[in-house]
Amino acid sequence: MMRTTYAEGEVRDPGRLNPFLAQGRKLIIYHGASDPSIPASQSIAFYRELAARHNGFAATQTLVRLFLVPGMHHCSGGAGPDQFDTLSALETWVEKGKAPDAILASTKPDSPIQHHLPLCPYPQQGRYNGTGDINDAANWRCTSNNDG
Repeated sequence: MMRTTYAEGEVRDPGRLNPFLAQGRKLIIYHGASDPSIPASQSIAFYRELAARHNGFAATQTLVRLFLVPGMHHCSGGAGPDQFDTLSALETWVEKGKAPDAILASTKPDSPIQHHLPLCPYPQQGRYNGTGDINDAANWRCTSNNDG
């Protein structure tokens, strides 16, 4: 059994989700990639451990998806987009069986630069397709690290 120890001696055990997941329930986890309080690496380590216990990322993603939010601080703020709707994504997943392949995120309306990007399920990441406005989500796609 693998355990990872984090700050202040706390232990985060992905096995604690087993009763929840055994019921076929769905879970969306998100984490600001620029969070100054809790590094995103902690959520990544948790998710990797969860995947190791549940036969890899593909099997894990049938029930749990992790979305990293580029440039977002702790729950909001930062240079990146911090406006997105995980509740509707979760509702669609539970009620219609369609897991979120991406969640559209944007900056607040009063931000000096408007960003609209897809949040991708880890281990995928958003990649700019090389043409068009870099701040337009339509010009991005979710790819695995070895996709071009």
